Amino acid sequence: MAQVRLQFSEGIRMTITTALARHTAEASRIWPAEVQQSALRAVIDTCACMIAGRNDAAARTISATLSRWQSGTAVDLVSLEHTAAPWAAMVNATAAHALDYDDVLETAAAHASAVFVPALLALAQERKASGAQVLDALAISFDVMNALAAAVNYPHYSRGWHTTLTLGAPAAAAGCARLLGLDTAGAARAISTATSFSSGSKLQFGTQMKPTHAGIAAQAGILAASFAEQGLTAAPEIFEGPWSFETLFGAEGMPGFRVAEERLKGPPALAEPGAWIKAYPCCASAHRPIDAMLHLRQSSGTAARDIERVDTYVSTVVQKNLMYEVPRDEMEGRFSLNHCLAAAACRGSADLADFTLEALADPELIAFWPKVFMHLDPEIPANLAPASGEERCRLRLTLTGGRTLEHTVVFPSGHPQAPMSDADLARKFKDCATGVLAPAATDAALDGLLSLPHANDVDAALKALVPS
Repeated sequence: MAQVRLQFSEGIRMTITTALARHTAEASRIWPAEVQQSALRAVIDTCACMIAGRNDAAARTISATLSRWQSGTAVDLVSLEHTAAPWAAMVNATAAHALDYDDVLETAAAHASAVFVPALLALAQERKASGAQVLDALAISFDVMNALAAAVNYPHYSRGWHTTLTLGAPAAAAGCARLLGLDTAGAARAISTATSFSSGSKLQFGTQMKPTHAGIAAQAGILAASFAEQGLTAAPEIFEGPWSFETLFGAEGMPGFRVAEERLKGPPALAEPGAWIKAYPCCASAHRPIDAMLHLRQSSGTAARDIERVDTYVSTVVQKNLMYEVPRDEMEGRFSLNHCLAAAACRGSADLADFTLEALADPELIAFWPKVFMHLDPEIPANLAPASGEERCRLRLTLTGGRTLEHTVVFPSGHPQAPMSDADLARKFKDCATGVLAPAATDAALDGLLSLPHANDVDAALKALVPS
């Protein structure tokens, strides 16, 4: 695509990179109450996922590998040691994404807070930034990811790129630049630098490398912003033109980066489209089918033994993401429609306990897997606009005797259009902390996070997440 230069009202011609950087450095720090509350909920949800994921094999591997370089002020919530901010961010982001229970920015088809929150908390510990500064920077990261997503998706995602890393790295760098107080030029260097970390194939879905993508993006955000703070130079315009992000990562049908600048002029991303706080610890593509199964099970009183066949009609994205018909481990189970629907049908749930090796060995669930069939819904556009309301799942049960039941879900539980209540978020936090923190310690940790907007630093809130 031809290079585009944006004309701003004061007559200064700016690149896309500068437009993103200008928003990063100069956007008002007075956010609407809705945005402030959404940012705080994102922090609470991500910390819950970090707690729950700290014993995951991927998180422990990353922590053990990085332990040889330990020295610093930020806490690694897996080893419980203090280390350098980039390493703590990488470990904690991997833990946050390990169970696939962390939030989603649907426009980006990406996990957002699992990248941004660990990066910002680690950097805040190093620089003694306040809780309010973290929440402000988090809103900026969401805005930048949302703007980049408007420019590239869904063709970019459909091409096979894992947007949690490709878009997460520059968006995390923007938030970190905001936290460091970089000016527009510095923020531009940070964002441009971070694109050199952008990578990650969706072939890693169902492996330990998938959550590590979030860790790499979080680390990249801190490193890129810190490099920029020290004056490291980078391409002034990285998103358009020859050899640019658009040229290398783009695909036919991509809206183009002109749209990114327009998106920045709209509502804050944490208000619209908002973060999707996940109700189930598995791939977001499985959430609509799970909701449909739970609805039919509860509304009809149907038992799993009465179900002969399950037909799900979904989008191309869902069909490609849920690639494991016979999952071999917990990671593959989270990307298996067969297993997700077996848990929903047989157990009436899709909880943390349903994605363990024990659950994957459950004869009842294994017997249900072959009953699940996935089909493309011809009425769903192949490259539909994210968050357009066209993404949906139609699920049909064929029961013993031939009777059928059918239900369609457009907005799954926890989606911004079907938001999780504060009470349910608190229950999710406590469920994630079970077996890690004592009940009283869990309550104290949640209270500490709720007080984050008024905290002079984040040390106390993070200390409360550490098991005694």
